[in-house]
Amino acid sequence: MARFKILSLCLLMTLLVRTMQAKDSITVYIFLLDECRICQEIAPELNALYTTFKSPDLNFIGVFPNFASKPQGIKDFKSKYKIAFDTKTDYFKKITHKFQATILPEVIVYNETKQKIIYRGQVNDLYYAPSKRRPLIRHHYLRDAIMAGIDNRMPTIQETNPIGCFINFNDSFSQN
Repeated sequence: MARFKILSLCLLMTLLVRTMQAKDSITVYIFLLDECRICQEIAPELNALYTTFKSPDLNFIGVFPNFASKPQGIKDFKSKYKIAFDTKTDYFKKITHKFQATILPEVIVYNETKQKIIYRGQVNDLYYAPSKRRPLIRHHYLRDAIMAGIDNRMPTIQETNPIGCFINFNDSFSQN
Protein backbone atom coordinates (compact mmCIF):
# COMPACT_ATOMS: atom_id res chain seq x y z
CA MET A 1 0.00 0.00 0.00
CA ALA A 2 2.83 2.41 0.84
CA ARG A 3 4.43 1.63 -2.51
CA PHE A 4 1.17 2.51 -4.30
CA LYS A 5 0.93 5.85 -2.42
CA ILE A 6 4.52 6.74 -3.37
CA LEU A 7 3.88 5.82 -7.01
CA SER A 8 0.66 7.85 -7.02
CA LEU A 9 2.45 10.81 -5.43
CA CYS A 10 5.25 10.62 -8.03
CA LEU A 11 2.71 10.50 -10.86
CA LEU A 12 0.82 13.44 -9.40
CA MET A 13 4.05 15.45 -9.04
CA THR A 14 5.01 14.68 -12.66
CA LEU A 15 1.62 15.85 -13.93
CA LEU A 16 1.82 18.98 -11.79
CA VAL A 17 5.28 19.88 -13.13
CA ARG A 18 4.14 19.34 -16.74
CA THR A 19 1.09 21.54 -16.15
CA MET A 20 3.18 24.31 -14.60
CA GLN A 21 5.77 24.37 -17.39
CA ALA A 22 5.44 27.36 -19.67
CA LYS A 23 3.94 26.61 -23.05
CA ASP A 24 5.99 27.32 -26.13
CA SER A 25 5.10 30.41 -28.10
CA ILE A 26 3.93 29.54 -31.63
CA THR A 27 3.33 31.87 -34.58
CA VAL A 28 1.46 30.96 -37.73
CA TYR A 29 2.83 33.05 -40.60
CA ILE A 30 0.43 33.11 -43.54
CA PHE A 31 1.89 34.48 -46.76
CA LEU A 32 -0.93 36.03 -48.78
CA LEU A 33 -1.77 37.96 -51.94
CA ASP A 34 -5.04 39.89 -51.90
CA GLU A 35 -5.78 39.13 -55.58
CA CYS A 36 -4.92 35.41 -55.43
CA ARG A 37 -7.97 33.15 -55.88
CA ILE A 38 -6.53 30.42 -53.65
CA CYS A 39 -5.81 32.94 -50.87
CA GLN A 40 -9.41 34.09 -51.16
CA GLU A 41 -10.74 30.51 -51.03
CA ILE A 42 -8.77 29.54 -47.92
CA ALA A 43 -9.75 32.68 -45.98
CA PRO A 44 -12.76 31.04 -44.24
CA GLU A 45 -10.60 28.15 -42.99
CA LEU A 46 -7.92 30.58 -41.78
CA ASN A 47 -10.56 32.54 -39.88
CA ALA A 48 -11.99 29.37 -38.34
CA LEU A 49 -8.53 28.23 -37.23
CA TYR A 50 -7.75 31.64 -35.77
CA THR A 51 -11.05 31.71 -33.87
CA THR A 52 -10.57 28.17 -32.60
CA PHE A 53 -6.93 28.36 -31.54
CA LYS A 54 -6.10 32.00 -30.72
CA SER A 55 -4.43 32.32 -27.35
CA PRO A 56 -1.57 34.19 -25.68
CA ASP A 57 0.74 31.34 -26.77
CA LEU A 58 -0.49 31.11 -30.38
CA ASN A 59 -0.36 34.03 -32.77
CA PHE A 60 -1.43 34.39 -36.42
CA ILE A 61 0.17 36.94 -38.76
CA GLY A 62 -0.88 37.44 -42.37
CA VAL A 63 2.12 38.55 -44.42
CA PHE A 64 1.73 40.35 -47.76
CA PRO A 65 5.19 40.27 -49.40
CA ASN A 66 4.33 41.45 -52.91
CA PHE A 67 4.38 45.17 -53.60
CA ALA A 68 1.27 44.57 -55.72
CA SER A 69 -0.63 44.21 -52.42
CA LYS A 70 -1.21 47.85 -51.55
CA PRO A 71 -2.57 48.95 -48.15
CA GLN A 72 -6.06 49.62 -49.57
CA GLY A 73 -6.15 46.22 -51.31
CA ILE A 74 -5.11 44.51 -48.08
CA LYS A 75 -7.76 46.44 -46.14
CA ASP A 76 -10.41 45.43 -48.70
CA PHE A 77 -9.25 41.78 -48.57
CA LYS A 78 -9.47 41.76 -44.76
CA SER A 79 -12.93 43.31 -44.86
CA LYS A 80 -14.36 41.12 -47.62
CA TYR A 81 -13.04 37.86 -46.14
CA LYS A 82 -13.49 38.93 -42.50
CA ILE A 83 -9.82 38.38 -41.61
CA ALA A 84 -9.57 38.86 -37.85
CA PHE A 85 -5.85 38.18 -37.34
CA ASP A 86 -3.15 40.82 -37.73
CA THR A 87 -1.57 41.43 -41.12
CA LYS A 88 1.51 43.27 -42.29
CA THR A 89 3.35 44.03 -45.48
CA ASP A 90 6.80 42.58 -46.11
CA TYR A 91 7.89 44.59 -49.14
CA PHE A 92 11.56 44.26 -48.16
CA LYS A 93 11.04 40.47 -47.87
CA LYS A 94 12.66 40.13 -44.42
CA ILE A 95 10.10 37.64 -43.12
CA THR A 96 9.82 36.03 -46.56
CA HIS A 97 13.58 35.42 -46.75
CA LYS A 98 13.78 34.28 -43.13
CA PHE A 99 11.34 31.45 -43.85
CA GLN A 100 12.26 30.99 -47.54
CA ALA A 101 8.63 31.36 -48.57
CA THR A 102 8.06 31.34 -52.34
CA ILE A 103 4.34 30.79 -52.97
CA LEU A 104 1.13 32.59 -51.98
CA PRO A 105 -0.58 31.18 -50.01
CA GLU A 106 2.05 29.43 -47.94
CA VAL A 107 1.95 28.90 -44.19
CA ILE A 108 4.79 28.53 -41.74
CA VAL A 109 4.06 27.29 -38.22
CA TYR A 110 7.00 28.49 -36.17
CA ASN A 111 7.90 27.64 -32.60
CA GLU A 112 9.27 30.99 -31.38
CA THR A 113 10.54 29.46 -28.13
CA LYS A 114 12.61 26.77 -29.83
CA GLN A 115 13.29 28.85 -32.99
CA LYS A 116 12.10 25.93 -35.12
CA ILE A 117 9.70 25.48 -38.02
CA ILE A 118 7.02 22.95 -37.09
CA TYR A 119 5.26 22.94 -40.46
CA ARG A 120 5.49 24.65 -43.85
CA GLY A 121 3.29 24.40 -46.90
CA GLN A 122 -0.42 24.32 -47.73
CA VAL A 123 -3.31 25.13 -45.43
CA ASN A 124 -5.12 22.07 -46.76
CA ASP A 125 -5.16 19.86 -49.85
CA LEU A 126 -8.03 21.58 -51.65
CA TYR A 127 -5.69 22.36 -54.56
CA TYR A 128 -3.45 19.59 -55.87
CA ALA A 129 -2.01 21.57 -58.82
CA PRO A 130 -2.38 25.12 -60.15
CA SER A 131 -6.04 25.59 -61.10
CA LYS A 132 -6.76 21.94 -60.13
CA ARG A 133 -9.19 21.71 -57.26
CA ARG A 134 -10.58 18.73 -55.36
CA PRO A 135 -14.31 18.59 -54.66
CA LEU A 136 -13.57 18.02 -50.95
CA ILE A 137 -10.69 18.72 -48.61
CA ARG A 138 -9.12 15.49 -47.37
CA HIS A 139 -6.26 16.82 -45.23
CA HIS A 140 -6.20 19.88 -42.99
CA TYR A 141 -2.42 20.31 -42.73
CA LEU A 142 -2.41 23.63 -40.90
CA ARG A 143 -4.96 22.51 -38.32
CA ASP A 144 -2.98 19.34 -37.64
CA ALA A 145 0.28 21.29 -37.32
CA ILE A 146 -1.27 23.77 -34.88
CA MET A 147 -2.66 20.96 -32.75
CA ALA A 148 0.74 19.24 -32.73
CA GLY A 149 2.45 22.48 -31.74
CA ILE A 150 0.01 23.02 -28.89
CA ASP A 151 0.78 19.48 -27.71
CA ASN A 152 4.52 20.26 -27.95
CA ARG A 153 5.17 17.68 -30.65
CA MET A 154 5.95 17.66 -34.37
CA PRO A 155 3.06 17.01 -36.77
CA THR A 156 2.96 13.78 -38.76
CA ILE A 157 3.24 15.80 -41.98
CA GLN A 158 5.83 18.56 -41.54
CA GLU A 159 6.00 19.89 -45.09
CA THR A 160 3.83 20.05 -48.19
CA ASN A 161 4.37 21.83 -51.51
CA PRO A 162 2.35 25.05 -51.55
CA ILE A 163 0.27 25.75 -54.65
CA GLY A 164 -0.65 29.22 -55.76
CA CYS A 165 0.88 32.46 -56.98
CA PHE A 166 4.60 33.21 -56.89
CA ILE A 167 6.12 35.75 -54.55
CA ASN A 168 7.63 38.51 -56.67
CA PHE A 169 11.28 38.86 -55.66
CA ASN A 170 11.93 41.36 -58.47
CA ASP A 171 9.60 44.13 -57.32
CA SER A 172 11.11 47.49 -56.46
CA PHE A 173 11.27 47.05 -52.67
CA SER A 174 13.09 43.69 -52.60
CA GLN A 175 16.57 43.56 -51.11
CA ASN A 176 18.98 40.63 -51.22
